[in-house]
Amino acid sequence: MGANMFFWKRWLNAMPSARPPNASALSSTTSSVTVSAPSSLSTSSRFSASSASDYGSASPILACRNLSKSFREGKHTSTILADVNLDIAAGDFVTILGQSGGGKSTLLKLLGGFMPLSQGDVLFHGIALKGITPRIGMVFQENTLYPWLTVAQNIGFGFKIKGKKPAQYKAQVQEVLEKVGLAQAQKLFPYQLSGGMKQRVSIARSIAVKPDVLLLDEPFSALDVQLRRRLQLFLYAVWQETGTTMVLVTHNVEEAILLGQQLIVIGSKPGKIIERVDISKAHFRDRYDSQFLSLQRHLETVIEGDVNPL
Repeated sequence: MGANMFFWKRWLNAMPSARPPNASALSSTTSSVTVSAPSSLSTSSRFSASSASDYGSASPILACRNLSKSFREGKHTSTILADVNLDIAAGDFVTILGQSGGGKSTLLKLLGGFMPLSQGDVLFHGIALKGITPRIGMVFQENTLYPWLTVAQNIGFGFKIKGKKPAQYKAQVQEVLEKVGLAQAQKLFPYQLSGGMKQRVSIARSIAVKPDVLLLDEPFSALDVQLRRRLQLFLYAVWQETGTTMVLVTHNVEEAILLGQQLIVIGSKPGKIIERVDISKAHFRDRYDSQFLSLQRHLETVIEGDVNPL
């Protein structure tokens, strides 16, 4: 929790006073987020099942090239990630799957500029990323809400820390509250919220400043099954509503298939991409569909043994 709050404060300190002109924007409507039925979901294909050497999009919003990360452990060096290449298209929803301790969260932090690389490059809009930027948001497994601030104040904190007065950002905060269905809870404090509502506030705070990319590090892993499923629908609806590029790390195979448009599997140490699958088709939005279940079984086999990639 302490480390996550540290990353969040660093991200806030990097926030400029004005938005870049090409940043993604929320819709001007004020209706609450709704979840579309599976038949209405986009079925556009961005990635097909491919080898780990393929890059994907020709002009990604976020990419890494020959990325490696190592840590010193006394006299020894432990390599966590090795030669990772990945393209993420603007507006895409990418899920990263793998065993616990395989380097998924490390990769996410590297993509956000929260950690220095050992080798390779992370490219944001085609330019090497040298550190954190407010144009890339982050949601952690444990919420990093300020307990002394209300829901609305937490969501508006990113504006306040840069010297804006409440009157300057009140309308933006209210818009986000309406979109994520938290308008009735805006005066509550974190201790008055359920675990699921806290994570909704964390996501709302991140999208309030309208990042180009939102990174999510297992945000639902501590929740029970039913609440987790409701928040999966919530997150998918937020993605549809805002068009924000999202990258979600999870060790839950069902969640990775259900939410993503492109699925990446990270193999065991040193972590490498061992499989990519296009999961943009409508049948992957239905956890009981035969093709969904078939892919789920296959991915479970891959993760268990790092064998038989598509």
